[in-house]
Amino acid sequence: MNGEMRLEDGRIDLTSLAETMWKQGRRFWWLLLLLAGIGAAACSFLVKKTYQPVYTAFAAYAVSSDSVYAGNKNYEQKVAEQIGVVFPYILTSDVLREKVCEKMGTKTMPGSIDASVVQDTNLITIRARAASAGRAYELLQAVLACYPEILHPVTGVLKMELLDESGVPHQPDNIPDGRRAALEGAAGGSLLFILIVLFGAMAKKTVRNREDLQRLTQIHYLGSLPKTRAKKRSAAFLDARYAICARLEKELKKKNMHTLLVTSAVAGEGKTTVACNLALGLEKKGYSVLLLDADLRKPAVCRTMQLDSGTEGAYEVLTGQRTAEEVKIRCRDTQLCVIAGTKSLSSTQQILGTGKIAEIIKQLEKEADLVIVDTPPAGILSDAAMLASCVDGGVFVVRQDFADVRILTEGIRELSEAGMEFAGCILNQTEHK
Repeated sequence: MNGEMRLEDGRIDLTSLAETMWKQGRRFWWLLLLLAGIGAAACSFLVKKTYQPVYTAFAAYAVSSDSVYAGNKNYEQKVAEQIGVVFPYILTSDVLREKVCEKMGTKTMPGSIDASVVQDTNLITIRARAASAGRAYELLQAVLACYPEILHPVTGVLKMELLDESGVPHQPDNIPDGRRAALEGAAGGSLLFILIVLFGAMAKKTVRNREDLQRLTQIHYLGSLPKTRAKKRSAAFLDARYAICARLEKELKKKNMHTLLVTSAVAGEGKTTVACNLALGLEKKGYSVLLLDADLRKPAVCRTMQLDSGTEGAYEVLTGQRTAEEVKIRCRDTQLCVIAGTKSLSSTQQILGTGKIAEIIKQLEKEADLVIVDTPPAGILSDAAMLASCVDGGVFVVRQDFADVRILTEGIRELSEAGMEFAGCILNQTEHK
């Protein structure tokens, strides 16, 4: 499976797709509420705005004939059926329409009319529909007054006994159901949300597990760190950190690395947190560690370590205002020292391009077993690539299901072209293994 959630044979991995949709749905739950609300409001408004009441007035008759067969049930049933067949044509004929309009004093028919026969009976019902109750009743009366004259040539003389009549309708046939419209609109908005999440999940190309990371980066896998709160490290997190540090220690010894750069593809992947935890973990294994915050654009080491950075740090050292020894912060009861970042710079080219930082890192290497350098993201800024030649190796941090794989691979490519040898990569903030 890759960032496109496809298996090697080209099929879509439905499990991964469902997991990504679930995470996206939880992340954008507010959009579900927004779309459902908009859908409910829109449908309710449209129902009220487009509502056209329809009133029906009707008259039910029993049909009989004046012929010698009058009173014969089968005959009268046939007569009713004949009227039921003929009547629709008569009702739509121009002749009846003209007579009805003339009687009502209108130029056009103010509604619609139809007739139906109750099966296997001689009962026929005539209905008139219009936009108002009074108009529907007037139309029915006009039809009842005009149709015998037109029907007589077709069916002969008929007797039609009135059995039931609606009178003026009391309420429309189509009472608007605002609640149902709102529910349908909310359902439509929810469906739209699902489609958005589905297409978003299918289009998203991120690293979701160890297999993705190794396939995309071709870098030695050091392990994964589970998502946890900064002030409440779980036992699982501490165990994972210990395992990663043990694997990293082997790589450092094997490749004779004493200075280590830590970076990621984009901001928000937790590279600074990982750098701090690597420093703490390796210090517990007996190493004297110096952590340098070289992210001059957005320094965060002291905040992550909950240290008081003071007013001077990496910037002052790089510009020659202070020495590294003067700005070091020594963590109590440990062999860990920190050179903090104190200023956020919009441009770092002039400072990093002088070669001063390479001299500082070489100097710091003599003062500690391991120097860890926290840098800006490599996928969007060139700072990390500029520092790649100043260190022995690097660790690339990838947050699970976060950065686009194209930015990730581009960052790794730039670091590799700058001469970076990777000690390994770490999958960060994992929700499952």
